[in-house]
Amino acid sequence: MWDNQDFVQGSGEYPLHKNTVYAIELNAEVYLKEWDKIFRVMLEEGAFFDGEKVIYLNGRQTEFLTIPRQKPYLQNQ
Repeated sequence: MWDNQDFVQGSGEYPLHKNTVYAIELNAEVYLKEWDKIFRVMLEEGAFFDGEKVIYLNGRQTEFLTIPRQKPYLQNQ
């Protein structure tokens, strides 16, 4: 259902419950002229809902982690 943002009868319309953990699945896509195709980035984040706000379990990812990793990442491992 990741590509269907319309109403989904049944399991697609599930309420958030207080003190629960969820997998938040995000994606974005863009047409790349150089590749002559659509490029899609998908991301899954674990998050806790306390009834009022969402807290990301491992902090919010804010940058790309490239493969192979660039030198600053390799030096820390």
